[in-house]
Amino acid sequence: MMFRARIALISLAFAAISAHAQKPLSPYTAEYEVLRGGSVEGRATISLAEEGGGVWRLEEHTRGTQGLAALAGVRVDETSRFRATPEGLNCLEHSYRQTGLRKRERQVDCTAEAIVSRDHRGEYRFAAQDGVIDRQAVGLAIALELAAGRRGELDYAVIDRESLETNRYQVAGEETVAVPFGTLRALKVERLRENSSRTTTMWFGTDQNLVPVRVRQNEGGGEGYELRLVSLKRQPG
Repeated sequence: MMFRARIALISLAFAAISAHAQKPLSPYTAEYEVLRGGSVEGRATISLAEEGGGVWRLEEHTRGTQGLAALAGVRVDETSRFRATPEGLNCLEHSYRQTGLRKRERQVDCTAEAIVSRDHRGEYRFAAQDGVIDRQAVGLAIALELAAGRRGELDYAVIDRESLETNRYQVAGEETVAVPFGTLRALKVERLRENSSRTTTMWFGTDQNLVPVRVRQNEGGGEGYELRLVSLKRQPG
């Protein structure tokens, strides 16, 4: 299913970080095309904005534009609020809503002593700790570390539906990638998984403030899914 896999993709595909600017985070709006099996089936708009006091909001809105996804009116809306500190990112809230072929909703609250995760299956609570992020903020966390010069293996404590899990990534080096936005230099980052044929690869544009310019996911024997950058607008911080 295109938009089920898109969840994993889009949750990684955002971040406006400038390795050269004074602020480590920079507001932006980016447009992506969403592909399945090499054919465009959707469009995604991602924006990062500062609320003040170290709090940021990341919003993603994806819709089906062609094929069955368009006919069914598939739409996904996702929002992450987090606090940025010198040590990294800390989740505050995360919400997810999908309509169309499937209807899904999820809410995460990280502002209390325990992290509370709610979806159609129930409510889950687990101990809060510093440095925990929701799945939507993973790409941003990676981009921050790339901007700081980190290479090699990167690990993150990420909120799953009913627990915390460790996500591991490997910086694989620099490549040139072609997307609708242009032919770009990018740092390639791969998700490390054990006992799984599923693969996730991201390319962060070195001249685009380390915004992910391409994200590719293969479900393991099934069709592959991609996000490709179409446009990027930076906004005053």
